[in-house]
Amino acid sequence: MGDIILSLNNVSKVYPGTVALHNVNLEVRRGETHGIIGKNGAGKTTLVGIVAGLVTPTSGTFSINGHIHDDLSRIAARRESVSIVPQEPQLVQQHTIAENLFMPDYPTRRGGFRVDWPRLYRQADEILQHARLNLDPRMTVSDVGIGVQQIILMLKASYVERSQIIILDEAFASLSEREEQLFYRIIRDRKAAGCTILHISHRIDELLEVCDRMTVLRDGHSVKTVRRDEVDRELLAALIVGGVSLPSAREEAAGSAPIHGRGSELLAVENLTRVEDFQDISFRLYRNEVVGIAGMMGSGRTEIMKAIVGMHPLDNGTIRVRRQQQTIGNPRRALALGVVYLPEERDAEGLVDAMSVKSNIVLSALKRVTRGLFIDRPAESRLATDLGSRLAVKYASMDQEVRELSGGNRQKVVVAKVVSTEPSVYLLDEPTKGIDISARASLLTIIRSELAQNAAVVMTAPGLEELMMVCDRILVLYRGRLVAEYSGPHYSEEAIYHAMQGGLSTGTAGAVELATEEVINP
Repeated sequence: MGDIILSLNNVSKVYPGTVALHNVNLEVRRGETHGIIGKNGAGKTTLVGIVAGLVTPTSGTFSINGHIHDDLSRIAARRESVSIVPQEPQLVQQHTIAENLFMPDYPTRRGGFRVDWPRLYRQADEILQHARLNLDPRMTVSDVGIGVQQIILMLKASYVERSQIIILDEAFASLSEREEQLFYRIIRDRKAAGCTILHISHRIDELLEVCDRMTVLRDGHSVKTVRRDEVDRELLAALIVGGVSLPSAREEAAGSAPIHGRGSELLAVENLTRVEDFQDISFRLYRNEVVGIAGMMGSGRTEIMKAIVGMHPLDNGTIRVRRQQQTIGNPRRALALGVVYLPEERDAEGLVDAMSVKSNIVLSALKRVTRGLFIDRPAESRLATDLGSRLAVKYASMDQEVRELSGGNRQKVVVAKVVSTEPSVYLLDEPTKGIDISARASLLTIIRSELAQNAAVVMTAPGLEELMMVCDRILVLYRGRLVAEYSGPHYSEEAIYHAMQGGLSTGTAGAVELATEEVINP
């Protein structure tokens, strides 16, 4: 590996109410694969956004190819030969693979005014064959999966743009194992050609597979840069979480509310399998408890919740509600059985934009506010106002259209909508996503002290801290399998994070292994 191709010097980025990066220093060598790792919110995406010309730093400077910058546009970043493969593929779905590979610089006929289509498809086919990707370059991008689209973007950066620095921002999140191996092969090929790869991930195994060095970010700070031969999975996990545990946070989230004793069984799933997403998932849920599901992106958390409420068909497994086996074919049937789901993507799955705030909140609970054939308007207003107040929803009027609210307030409305149904089982997929700090604390208190008092809750969260604050138990998923269960209230964040990466710390109090050695140590 050669000289320094990229360096950051005391780079900070401040957003209203939060510091995303604080005086970060980083050096990346020409021709190396350099990993950036940290928990959600550590500042990884902000850092690479600055290098890629997508984010303007608040202070500090950075150098690319010896050129010093205090700000960089996307066009200027391309001139510095920097490409980014984002977590969500940004391709034109209606165009062919070949068109997306070369867009906007298509090969042209003599004179430069007409696209040379035969040459375009021939060159695209050569690139696909070189990558051992057996695809017709004339296929439209919409006909291939997200993982293949990520590979197409990597091929574009590597063999069309021939970038000297390629940033992979959580690019592996949607890949199958076969697609991962293809990606690894491309990375090694580009490294051999002298290309520098900046690989951003929160999955330790990915980085240990291909990276020469890794920099750990924690809470916006650069903690340490290490060589691959200096660390193992356990040490890297310890650097990421900082050895911090939160033994009293669960009680703090609950305030003065009692920790309720476990009640009767409300939900049991056995051997749930949806082959492409998860396998052999079994757990039980009891009245008065909150159970967290922890796992990396792509581990199957959301898919399991959707399968339980009938949004995704199962290949195998049984579901019992109050000890009675049930077939749940759709969310309406789940709601009738007292099982309600709060989706992660609230805008796409949870709101009716043209309706008012009030109507959205009570939409799933009309039985509570109807008298005969008519809606009791005062009762509707009381219910909506009460829930809106408890969740600190900011609106001009309850009759305001929900589309006019900010993103965070729209998400609070969906949470209120779920709470209004008074189910016996709540499936909450990142319920605090997009909610400000004060409302987040309020919602966690509601989950712990109100929802779990007469029901049971399964929840996910963007980080472990929230699960450790409110959960009686935490189930850990790794690549679609349930690998461990931890009992509160005194959790070890390091142990749970280690299990999420596919390995378990030995002798950790409160951990129950639920998987075979083959799964835990792939």
